[in-house]
Amino acid sequence: MNSKRLKVLLVPDSTYWVTGTIAKSIASFNPWIEATIASGPVIDAVFSERPELIRNFDLAHFICPYASREWLPRFRDFVPCVTSHHHVTDWEAVSHNLEGDAIVAGSREWSEDLRNRGADMSRVFVVPYGVDADAFRPPTEPERALIRARLKIPDGATVVGFFGKNSSNENDRKGIDVFIEAVVELNRRIHQLAVLIVGPGWKALVGSLRAAGVSCVWRPFVASQDELAKMYHALDFYWVTARVEGGPVPLLEAMSSEVCCLTTPVGIAREIVCDGENALLLPFNDAGAFVERTASLMSDAAERMRIGRAARQTILEEMHAGITTERVREVYAKALSVAQSRLGEPRFDMNTLAAGAAEFEDGSTFARNEVPLNGFPKEIHARVRMLEALAWSEHLILYHRQRTAALKLIARAWMTNPFSLLPPRVILRRFMPTRIVQKIVRLKNGARPKLKELPG
Repeated sequence: MNSKRLKVLLVPDSTYWVTGTIAKSIASFNPWIEATIASGPVIDAVFSERPELIRNFDLAHFICPYASREWLPRFRDFVPCVTSHHHVTDWEAVSHNLEGDAIVAGSREWSEDLRNRGADMSRVFVVPYGVDADAFRPPTEPERALIRARLKIPDGATVVGFFGKNSSNENDRKGIDVFIEAVVELNRRIHQLAVLIVGPGWKALVGSLRAAGVSCVWRPFVASQDELAKMYHALDFYWVTARVEGGPVPLLEAMSSEVCCLTTPVGIAREIVCDGENALLLPFNDAGAFVERTASLMSDAAERMRIGRAARQTILEEMHAGITTERVREVYAKALSVAQSRLGEPRFDMNTLAAGAAEFEDGSTFARNEVPLNGFPKEIHARVRMLEALAWSEHLILYHRQRTAALKLIARAWMTNPFSLLPPRVILRRFMPTRIVQKIVRLKNGARPKLKELPG
């Protein structure tokens, strides 16, 4: 039996994006966990090279519902596994997560979706994503003025925000068509509207808005959570025009920052938003509603501020990550219990887990933007961090065409691993013309000695 911390491998789609933030919150606010956070592409590389490292963990938690497609069958032979159900656009792509020993849904909407799909509801738990309210906080007036100056937003402009990545916009689930229609109409009706878009892949969206005469500021990639939090300080309004969402996490971040939010009834919004009290809840596919409600609040700063303050209070009372992530203790206990039947004796003492965090109040913590790698040998930590940066840089190139942001990531990874050949290989593969790469490969293959024929 293990009487120490539960050794958990948390697998997001990237440590640089939302599921990575969720993983860091789970690790940060649960000191009884000894966490390792590594994305799907990274565990592909690490466990292919060092398969014995799988045995370093007491439990695997797949926050990314796609990485579990390959790795859930492999991990189930060794450790209890927790899977995630964020939302559905293609059921076949995520249906394998029903095989988790415990399944996490981010809201009641998606818990009910699992029920309708025949999931064993004794293994389904609602664990809202939550937000770090210490990181995402209301700005002081000087902080607000500073970030607006940095973004070159005029002092008198009304700023509407939208944060996300285009590769998550399957079947236009984020309602970008509604967003564009509403922004263009609002721009016709008011003086000095500005739109702040944060996230990769929105070149076409930004182009459409600018072509329509809308002032648009775009930040394709914000590396740290602290820097992301500053982006909300520039906003007067945050809009969620989505049709399908698991969170949405940016809504929680905006509410925590005391931004006046307007949202459709998606995901967690239908549970925490009281229309007109802590945000505005608007119908799906109704661009006019976003225009009318935003325009009416523009002339009533006191009401806008009241809604923002109420929004933050909701976060502090219900959705702070320190509150929501406590629920993973019950999730992990269930996974350990279910897995015991097929794995035999548990590798972790259930009684220790049930004791909760009090036993570990003196446990080590880590910086907000740090990624813990406790389950990997220290000698490979630098390589793992490099692999994370390179995986995200290739994602930026392949799915978002953010070559400049990707090149910066690759350069930083190379500087910290100067003798590795992986960063130059990524540069060669993704930045050099295809014909030159093909020529180099042919030359390289031609220089290899030919294999001798094997006897008869």
